Amino acid sequence: MKINELAVTAASIIFDNEGSYGSVNKNDNGAVSVGKLQWHGGRAAALLKRIINAEPEAESILGGALYGEITGGANWAARIVTAAEAAKLKAILTTKAGKAAQDEQAIADVESYIKKGQSYGLTDAGALIYFADGVNQYGTASALWEKIAAEALKGAGDVRAMYEATTKNTNKYLTRRKKVYEKVEAMQEKEDTMTEKQLREKAVNTAKAWEGCKESNGTHKKIIDLYNSVKPLPRGYAVKYNDAWCATFVSAVGIAAGLSKAILRECGCGAMIDLYKAAGRWQENDAYVPSAGDVVFYDWQDTGKGDNTGYPDHVGLVCGVSGSTIKVIEGNKNDAVEYRDLPVNGRYIRGYGLPDYKSMATEPEEPTAPAKKSVAEVAREVKAGKWGNNPERKKQLEAAGYNYAEVQAAVNALINGSGSAPETYTVKQGDTLSAIARKYNTTVAALAKLNNIKNVNVINAGQVLKLR
Repeated sequence: MKINELAVTAASIIFDNEGSYGSVNKNDNGAVSVGKLQWHGGRAAALLKRIINAEPEAESILGGALYGEITGGANWAARIVTAAEAAKLKAILTTKAGKAAQDEQAIADVESYIKKGQSYGLTDAGALIYFADGVNQYGTASALWEKIAAEALKGAGDVRAMYEATTKNTNKYLTRRKKVYEKVEAMQEKEDTMTEKQLREKAVNTAKAWEGCKESNGTHKKIIDLYNSVKPLPRGYAVKYNDAWCATFVSAVGIAAGLSKAILRECGCGAMIDLYKAAGRWQENDAYVPSAGDVVFYDWQDTGKGDNTGYPDHVGLVCGVSGSTIKVIEGNKNDAVEYRDLPVNGRYIRGYGLPDYKSMATEPEEPTAPAKKSVAEVAREVKAGKWGNNPERKKQLEAAGYNYAEVQAAVNALINGSGSAPETYTVKQGDTLSAIARKYNTTVAALAKLNNIKNVNVINAGQVLKLR
């Protein structure tokens, strides 16, 4: 979920736990609280002033004394209201202007809570929603929730871990904490079915939440702490804050997103490549067109000639591909989490680790329409008699979206002997190397050698194969 979507969900949960639009608590721990999120003391006064500015009848609703006090900017840090004043406040809170101001303020407040949770390292949607409700109830100045978040991130960093950390660190408001935990968990159970594409997006969004974390202010430490919190550590090594942390970042993304079975965990680039090779998930061909969520490795000593086979120096997570440009997010780029753009088959690409998101998917992808055949392929089918005779052939071709004259010209070229066999083939979704070899009268071994394919079971949609 995006921050705004999280805020809307969290605000609805908080609203259920707090008051209504017209709620007024005359004495809430020494000061008045008002409205749907029970804004307290000075924040109650600030909200009411905004409502007054938007409500033409405000002075007649509140009366001169209360109206003047609020518009005059009085400090309500210890203001307790009378029953008569509470009735007037309820009246203005439930006006159209009062409700609109509360809705707007609620989303703004909850978004700020969620951003605070993200700054503590939380990325799980349920954990952030739970965190937002907790901060709203305990107060934004409370240091308790940073401590709870840190403890939760030593485990799974999800809503269950947040609830367990809460019960260990406070005995206040635990009835509500349990209620919120159960509600969020039930909500997530309904949303936990995810396709491979959604899992890839989850990994990328998790990585993006750490953009800007850097060594200079120590905000990178939560990434390293998260990596070190999962035992046993790969090769038994605990990463230090002054170590290179690019592979640690990619691994931490897998941990935070609950995808460690796909994004293999290591703190060293070379050792991480070994893991992907052992799993049969390594793509050596630099010309491979990656998908969001793939792991790209670099070798800065790449000469740009031939296939790069040197030792890897750096690693990042692919965010996506636009045209021939790959966007990557990396940890330890300029000692920070930053983006990089590079061309497909560009210099310095060492290869790709291919996390097995598909095995973790709990929902199949929506079926996609089959790729449209090329004019050359259709021409061969016409020559073989698969599209019938004219004039019926013309109707069928045009109904399928082909230009009849273009297809017929290709057919004539084949008949006259001017049509030559294709030199390359662009891989489509569902293709296998063996099927391509049969189609073009060659062998798997020949294609693998010609295209420097190390694992004949791994080819990718969009990859261009040499046929001869």
